Amino acid sequence: MSPLPKAPAEVPRVSALEDLAPGFRVKLEAVLDGMRAASYDPIVFETLRTDERQRFIYGFGREYDDGRGIVTHSSDADETWHGFGLAADVISRSKLWNAPPEFWTVLGRECRAQGLTWGGDWNGNELADETFVDRPQVQCGPPMRRSPSPKAARLQAEGGNAAVWAEVGAA
Repeated sequence: MSPLPKAPAEVPRVSALEDLAPGFRVKLEAVLDGMRAASYDPIVFETLRTDERQRFIYGFGREYDDGRGIVTHSSDADETWHGFGLAADVISRSKLWNAPPEFWTVLGRECRAQGLTWGGDWNGNELADETFVDRPQVQCGPPMRRSPSPKAARLQAEGGNAAVWAEVGAA
């Protein structure tokens, strides 16, 4: 099998907290503050994701690559809470995705303390629907499912992200 072609030009990512649901943003900021208090250096790498950005990162390991392999299992933004402003990727400012295990442990602890869902807990436990683990992923917690349902896309089409935020209690 021949190697995949090199990745096309990067589709810009959004990392602004202003694009997140207000209730989620407050909890995410508390997670970041808790991590800083524990002497870690978290940064929000990505928040709201467009369809164009989602298709770009979905292409890794499938249509093109730069060595990182498959990045996501969702081909459209409405298949991930990023597309609704209800998820963020948190990484280490100094180590990026190569943070030590303790960084991820503290991220998970701080997320759970705020009632958020941490992608590092998606490891086949009773709350997970598969064994995929995404340590940088932070998203609103219950009543949200791990991934959006078609209802979320309908709500978004009818009333924008604010309608989805209201439905999950994150407005």
